[in-house]
Amino acid sequence: MSWWAGYVGIPFEDGGRGRCACDCWGLVRLVHAECLGVELPSYGEISARDLVRVARAIGAGQADPCWEVVDIPAAFDVVLMRARGDSRSVAHVGIAVDADRLLHTEAATGSVVVPRSHLSVAGRVMGFRRYRK
Repeated sequence: MSWWAGYVGIPFEDGGRGRCACDCWGLVRLVHAECLGVELPSYGEISARDLVRVARAIGAGQADPCWEVVDIPAAFDVVLMRARGDSRSVAHVGIAVDADRLLHTEAATGSVVVPRSHLSVAGRVMGFRRYRK
């Protein structure tokens, strides 16, 4: 079984930070903690609607100097995405499964694995970050 299979189907919940339910940043934290042993900041006080600030900080490399910009994603890299219909703002995050697929969660779907060409994410991907200690 693939590492990501156990995360598919986790329900979306604004502010969720665990296996029972999580938002997009909660899913990134959960995967990094369980699979890589990396404890990322919770930002638990921030609503999923306000995670734009967190995603933008990671995108700009301001959240932590351990975030490295990568051009070709590998498993566990953070995928930065724009909001639907917004051409310039990072507002959503997911986790690369490999170079062509990503794991992410939204209210409409819960956590799913989709190809980068899937209509739910196509055109939204703005970049990739790898956590390095």
